[in-house]
Amino acid sequence: MNITNKKEEPLLSRAMLTATLEFEKATPSYQEATKLLAAQLKTDEKLVAIRHIYNVFGNKKAEIMAYVYSDESKKQLIEPKVRENKGKKAKEEKK
Repeated sequence: MNITNKKEEPLLSRAMLTATLEFEKATPSYQEATKLLAAQLKTDEKLVAIRHIYNVFGNKKAEIMAYVYSDESKKQLIEPKVRENKGKKAKEEKK
């Protein structure tokens, strides 16, 4: 992973990052990209919010846009809430 652009946003207590990622098989998921970015920046995974993963057609490259927050409470305040898939939850309860 190579970080190409970093812009500080002090009013929101975060930094906006743009990174390029080369991969072998399938495009990495948001969770995998979060782990890689947190490892590269040496921060906690809870402070990283991946916004977009843009795949380049025909290449094994993707462009990642993400926010890295300085505080977890700021992230919870700003970032949209993730909805749970009701279909999966109902199937797990039946089992």
